[in-house]
Parts: sequence; structure tokens; C-alpha cells
Amino acid sequence: MGEFYIAWVVHEAEFNPDSEIRVKVRHTRAHFDICYNGDLLAASPSLLELHREDYRRLHSDEEVHRGASCEVWPRLAKPFEQFMTQLVPPPTESTGDLHSYLYPASFILEARVDESGNIRPQIREVLSRQEFWPPGDSIESAFIKPHLSPLLDTNPKIYSSRQIQVLTHTSALLPSRVLVDGATYFFKAWSGRETGYYELQAYTKIRADDAANSPLLADARISRLHGLVIDDPNDVLQHFAVDPNGEENHPPHSRLVGLLLTDIDSDGTLAELGAWSDRTNEDRLRWAQQIRHAVGRLHAAGVVWGDAKPENVLVDMAGDAWLVDFGGSYTRGWVDEDKRETVDGDLQGLQRIDKWLAKWSLKPVDRPNHRPKGGRGLAVDGAV
Repeated sequence: MGEFYIAWVVHEAEFNPDSEIRVKVRHTRAHFDICYNGDLLAASPSLLELHREDYRRLHSDEEVHRGASCEVWPRLAKPFEQFMTQLVPPPTESTGDLHSYLYPASFILEARVDESGNIRPQIREVLSRQEFWPPGDSIESAFIKPHLSPLLDTNPKIYSSRQIQVLTHTSALLPSRVLVDGATYFFKAWSGRETGYYELQAYTKIRADDAANSPLLADARISRLHGLVIDDPNDVLQHFAVDPNGEENHPPHSRLVGLLLTDIDSDGTLAELGAWSDRTNEDRLRWAQQIRHAVGRLHAAGVVWGDAKPENVLVDMAGDAWLVDFGGSYTRGWVDEDKRETVDGDLQGLQRIDKWLAKWSLKPVDRPNHRPKGGRGLAVDGAV
């Protein structure tokens, strides 16, 4: 049932097999928090033992946890599918806007045991907007302001989430292609993490170069920032709890909730396309040259790509390679940790991408003949 997506599963860090497992499930019009608690499952010895085994598997080391996600997560969500379908609010005139997705109906559900000893879904709580913590970060936050202010000085277009129409979602049910002012963009939700701040700095430099008399990045195929999605205080305040004493219990600031980036009509990432037999050695050579050219232009403009790897290269429908994701960090196997977010790290990543592409050019017999097709059903986070 592809209309739901299992985003993640959480459990207590301290080992206690009777404690609660919470399954976070995403829908385009609702969010669900499914709770399995050993005390509530005690009425069925078999369900309680299964719960304890699930907890042990999820609590094990990282490698086992990744394997467990493919089996345990869908099984925990399965008894709730029909129940969640009934709870999803019907579409309205505003359903297609970004605001409806960012501030959805939210339900906490729990697993009970029926008379036959089976799982019986039940609502524990329906969260009001005053109980749903809003997305994004306050633009006046001491953490974000030093990184955001220079970008705001470049006068980017600013929109509220109510102005933005969602056209498509990713397989994880995250908004991807959006429409505003007659133009389409890629929507990237604000992460609020260190990588987000690094990305703001990168786009500030890219926008400064684009505005220069002789821009260095004019012919570089790279993702560019076209606007910011910032929700104003009047919209944000309805998502904070009201103090019964009448005192303000909320930050009176607008919040950055996402970025509007170049909409690349993509055939897939380099990681997805590089190995397939329907791609020629000439394709791989062209991609390597295009990536090197774009990175060279970035460096000349004072920008570091930061996380050089095939997953951060998109190939458009015309067969050209684009650099995306300027959030920094690094990925083992592509860039060494001591070279993260440096020119040397980018050059190391380029060299390894070149070798990776060359490997598939030299192994035509070993290349897959057909790309995999997506299946149907309850989607699960790609943790494996």
C-alpha cells in the first residue's frame, strides 16, 4: 500500500524488551505514531514474546538493525494499514499545498489485543496543531542567523508554504517537485542540522558569483537556490501550545522550513545509472568530464562541493551530469574524514568517481542488463 511510508522506528536506548516500540508512518495528508507496548500486549503470550523478540532485534548492533528493518518494520505497521486509511482526512481545496503537508493531521495509535488474541488498532490521542511542533528553525535562532543573514542579503525570493503547490512526492512521500509563480522547483525541507548551515553558506557564494560581472559558474551544471520557504509568525504561532495563564509560550519569529532549488528533470543518480548496460562507455566518459568541469568551476568561485560521490550527481533526461547537495559532510569510501569539506576532499572524491566509472566501462559482461522496477506495498525507509 504505497500511500503510506514507514519513516523510522524508535525504542528506548536502555535495554528493556517490554518497553515501547514506536513506528513513525508518513502519509501525504497525515502522520501516524504507532505504539507497541509490552504491558498492553501481555494479554496474548505469543504477541508479547514476538514484541520482545522484535525489541531484541532492533536493539542489537547497527548491522543487525538494518537487516531487521526490512522484516520488522513492515510487520509492525501491517495491522494498522486499514485503520490508518480510515483516519486519513479527505482531500480539500488546500490539500495540494505545501502547508497542508508540513502541518498534517497527526495521530498516536496503539496496539491492543482483541478477544481472538490478534492486534486491535486503537487511537491513543489525536494531536491538535497546538501539540504538533512546527518544522524548520526560527530565522532569529542564534544557530541559524549567522548563516542565513548573508544569504538574505543576496535578496532571494521568499515564499510561505501556503503559496507553494506540491506537484510530486518522492518514494518516501516527501514533497519533491513544487510549483510557485508559474515555475517549478525542487523542494528541500530544512534539516536544521550542521549540513543545512553549510549549504546556506555554499548557496550564498554561488548566488554572489551568479551576480558577478563575469560569473565563473555560468556554464556549470549545478543545483542553484531559487528561493526560501519561510512561514511567518501568524502561521507558526498556531502550532505552539497556548499557555493557560495567558502568557506567551512560543517564539514570535518566522521559521525557515525549506529551500527551492533547481528542478532537474532527472533520469536518476549517477550511482543508479553508471553500472547499467544501457549506458555506453562514451556516457561514462562524458559524465566524468562534466563532473570535473563543474567541480573546477566551483573551486574557482570559492565553493567546495563537500560530499563528492555518485549519489550526489543527477543525470538529466538529455544524459548530462549535474552536481547536487551542497550540504557538506563526507561519505566513507569516497572522501576521507580528514579531507571532509575541503578542496582536497573534492579532488579525492573526483578521482574515486573516475575509477568507479572506469570499472564499469571495463566490465561490460558483469553489468546488469535491466534496471530494477519499483514494487508496490507499504514502503520502508531504505536503511539497508
